[in-house]
Amino acid sequence: MTAGAPLLVYGLGRSGLAAGRLAARQGWTVRWTDRDPTSPDAAVARREGWGEAVDVAAAADDAFAICIAAPGVPWDHPDLVTLRARGVETIGEIEWVARTVDAPLIGITGTAGKGTVTRWTDDLLRAAGVDAVAGGNLDPALAAVAAPDRWLVTEISSFQLERSPTLHPRVAVVTVLGRDHLDRHGDLATYHAVKRRLLTHLGPGDVAILNADDPYQADWGAPVAAAGAEVRTVSAAGAAGAYARRAPGPRGGAHLWLGTRDLGPDTLAVPGRPARANALAALAAAEAAGADPAALAAHLPHLRGLPGRHERVAEACGVAFVDDSIATRELAVHAALEAAPAPVAWIVGGRDKGADPTALTPLAAEKVALLVAVGEAGPALAAAFDGVCATHRVAATDGDAAMAEAVRVGADHLRARGGGTVLLAPLASSFDQFPNYRARGDAFRAAVDALLAEAAWTGCS
Repeated sequence: MTAGAPLLVYGLGRSGLAAGRLAARQGWTVRWTDRDPTSPDAAVARREGWGEAVDVAAAADDAFAICIAAPGVPWDHPDLVTLRARGVETIGEIEWVARTVDAPLIGITGTAGKGTVTRWTDDLLRAAGVDAVAGGNLDPALAAVAAPDRWLVTEISSFQLERSPTLHPRVAVVTVLGRDHLDRHGDLATYHAVKRRLLTHLGPGDVAILNADDPYQADWGAPVAAAGAEVRTVSAAGAAGAYARRAPGPRGGAHLWLGTRDLGPDTLAVPGRPARANALAALAAAEAAGADPAALAAHLPHLRGLPGRHERVAEACGVAFVDDSIATRELAVHAALEAAPAPVAWIVGGRDKGADPTALTPLAAEKVALLVAVGEAGPALAAAFDGVCATHRVAATDGDAAMAEAVRVGADHLRARGGGTVLLAPLASSFDQFPNYRARGDAFRAAVDALLAEAAWTGCS
């Protein structure tokens, strides 16, 4: 690093602001740039004393000691390419935290389930009396909560891994792999290779937790074990040899196991095999961080699903309304459809992320009574399921209006059939009509609330 040169935060938002604040507390002079120098985040940067937005192209080659690039900035962005060509090391917020905060880190990645495993691992650790905090790809940003000598339970996306060249977690968890972010990574092999980077620096004293039920991970354990790390596997299907598994207990019924220890009957309140796999991964991670298995088993019944992740938000006239706005990948959507009581009115659409809808055709044929398509990807998704189930295309371009129509059409269709589940599981990102998946989920809830306030929906049980 150039002595005396400032640190550059490239891209603000919660990750960039948190990283810049952490660096400032550590004594760094912070500069910034962002695609919108007039945004509220930019105003915050100015109030923090970081000056005005930087023009990277006009800056001197040695203007910055290091760059922390927000995950939303593509790795091949011309400015990031320019900085690297000038010899300015460019990393991400999580890498910065790992380098500069003396704390053990649990890294959790995967295509589906990583947010739930992160929250549940944090919950289990704290219930067992272990000092821990969750952050990273989910709220809050890791830099906002990291402190020395506490376990940092960290959800890590592929965008964050591609800018974490030396990241060395003490415990590394890979949930389950599928297709995602092909618009950024190009192809499935490249995307999976980025995910695999979480395991790169594991060695003696570290633990890798892999999913024995996921064929994509079948050959990931051997090189990790050869490097001296311990490899543990989890299996919701009870795979032989899995360290954490769901299998019959001595008195019958489904029990959860860690190693050779029977934790007792499966008391997880969240339904479905994916939830079991997430719970097993969280149990294994918490135990690897030193938590007592008995304390973990005692807390298992208290784990709950995360907002926006297959959350039942209302029910009326025999129709249930389920918000799974974060279900943008085939794996997550398959789990959502599998868990939803049929018949299903399935709300799909948004901005295409390269999903393969044919992977869901058999399940849709079995469970979906009506597909309601919204957003940019709506027409293509409706066409993909023509002949599989009935479809309805929503033409409205305004997100709130589109969601209101989708909820009404789906609910009316199911009520006429005697009931069912209106399921928001979009198979696409939210960025065509909403700023993020949470805003999309909020629009779904608002549409449900408005519908159920009408007289036609208040007079039935």
